[in-house]
Amino acid sequence: QVPVPVYHPTPSQTRLATQLTEEEQIRIAQRIGLIQHLPKGVYDPGRDGSEKKIRECVICMMDFVYGDPIRFLPCMHIYHLDCIDDWLMRSFTCPSCMEPVDAALLSSYETN
Repeated sequence: QVPVPVYHPTPSQTRLATQLTEEEQIRIAQRIGLIQHLPKGVYDPGRDGSEKKIRECVICMMDFVYGDPIRFLPCMHIYHLDCIDDWLMRSFTCPSCMEPVDAALLSSYETN
């Protein structure tokens, strides 16, 4: 038996996929599509050991380890892929600088 996915139509609401309205399903599908277009990468601290390099994911507060899958937001902050994808399903803002993520993405779609 496959568990029914849980979604967040708004940051304060949690509902099973089977309980979403058609409008909420469309909004969530669009959000998933936008998230998938954000660039991904693999954490590599490089050789310089610079103090400026981000060393931890502010969502889970765990240090990045070489090879961790990461995602980049338009504001250039990085997070563990699973942490930020889950965050963005609830709130489309950067957890560090609170910059809206969707505005930059939507404008890039409109120019293509």
